Amino acid sequence: MSVIYQPIVIEHTNKIIEALIESKFFEDYEIERTDFAKKYISDILTEKFIKGELEENDDFFFTDEEFEKYLKEIVAGSILTELKEKGFINSYEDDETEEMFFLTEEGKKLLKKMNK
Repeated sequence: MSVIYQPIVIEHTNKIIEALIESKFFEDYEIERTDFAKKYISDILTEKFIKGELEENDDFFFTDEEFEKYLKEIVAGSILTELKEKGFINSYEDDETEEMFFLTEEGKKLLKKMNK
């Protein structure tokens, strides 16, 4: 199912992603694609929009603590997504709909190679 975001959410998300690209955030963490970060930030900004906390002319959407937390989650989520796309890990949702990750056979082979 595809999510359609409000124009204000898309605009602010693009500004944040562009700033992260310019600061070499993705490059520093060797993140190849920004897809996960765009969806993650869009989802957070959508929540703020629904709560009425997102203004057209705002440049500051998060506290420093929030932003630091979100950046860490973007790094972790991006790496997991890339590993999943490469076939090294897979996942399933547990009974509480939390995503659980595990190594695939390909991932196990790679891990063995790396340990030698």
